[in-house]
Amino acid sequence: MNLLITIPCLLKGGTEMQSLQLVKVLTNLGHQSTIICYFEYDISIVEEFKKNNCEVILLKLNRTISSLEFIKKLKLLFKKIKPDLVHVQYMAPGMLPIIAGRIAGVRNIITTVHQPYTKSHGIKAKLFLRISSLLCKHVILVSKNAEISWFGSGIQFSEIPQNKKLPKHFTIYNSIDVKQLESIKNNVDVLKERQKLKINDESIVFGMVSRLSNEKGIDIAIKAFKKVIDAKHNSILLIVGGGKEEDKLKKLCKDLQISEYVIFYGETYWKKAMKLLVIMDVVLVSSRFEGFGLSAAESMAMEKPVIASNLFGLKELIKHNITGFLFEPENTEDLKKYMLMFIMNQKLKESLGNLAKIRIIKKFSFKKFEQINRNLYRRLFDI
Repeated sequence: MNLLITIPCLLKGGTEMQSLQLVKVLTNLGHQSTIICYFEYDISIVEEFKKNNCEVILLKLNRTISSLEFIKKLKLLFKKIKPDLVHVQYMAPGMLPIIAGRIAGVRNIITTVHQPYTKSHGIKAKLFLRISSLLCKHVILVSKNAEISWFGSGIQFSEIPQNKKLPKHFTIYNSIDVKQLESIKNNVDVLKERQKLKINDESIVFGMVSRLSNEKGIDIAIKAFKKVIDAKHNSILLIVGGGKEEDKLKKLCKDLQISEYVIFYGETYWKKAMKLLVIMDVVLVSSRFEGFGLSAAESMAMEKPVIASNLFGLKELIKHNITGFLFEPENTEDLKKYMLMFIMNQKLKESLGNLAKIRIIKKFSFKKFEQINRNLYRRLFDI
């Protein structure tokens, strides 16, 4: 089969990683896949797709392109490629690729929605997604709570009986390549890496691997960390990632007088970010909304306990007080409480970290993702 994936950008994000995992599954099934990127791209991410026998088409469009022109360009491309299936990664420009596919006569369109619905999206966004779902064969969500937020109900694909017709929408969780992360972890000299960043041996390192944008809630973590520092604890906050809020966040640290305890590492390639994750003791994911929570899952696979916002995909990923802690969203006092628990009880880090990895292997590994998608394609196309 000729399978086509469309995506707005190929940068360093969860949507791109899920798309790459999907390409690996399709390659393992013996199918040719092509990915079309409309806008921005990172050449290192492009190369990752190519390494997995995926053809990459970079349209290099300007985001100011009109809706009609965008649909026209994609329609012509679809007609030229003649795919058996188009898998739309549903982010802005949302339903436009789906419309282009329908006009081009593509019979099988599946879309994956990576974000939960929040009030900030507005009622129009929910309406457009509902309309889009009518134009698709199926809509896949990356967490059950994200599915419920858009459609009012949700079911995991693995819970659907084999003898039942597939519903219009269902959940397939993103996956983590545990073996790859184990390999990275085993080749990191933690002491050496900490020394490079001038972090002393006694410091507890709270860390974040994230895009620096409002929805990721980095400011929430910084404000909670301020409370930890005020309590006279020897801690460091290591933030790995770049984004439009970097200057604003650095100013916040300066205003709170904690700049000397916060390290902004900046943006880096994925493998380096994972190496930096290894030197963290506890990972913070203080997002305002999160469809799945890729950085949390990667941390758990590295046996790192996670303190995360109690919302959407994160509360499906983390079992509170078993594989990590869930704090009330935007509640810095609640977040501080759990941060202090790790400082006061060093053994807690190891016990929760071990259970976190076991949970990832059982429910969110690439092996599990591959099994589910093999079953999906078998049920859809008997392949």
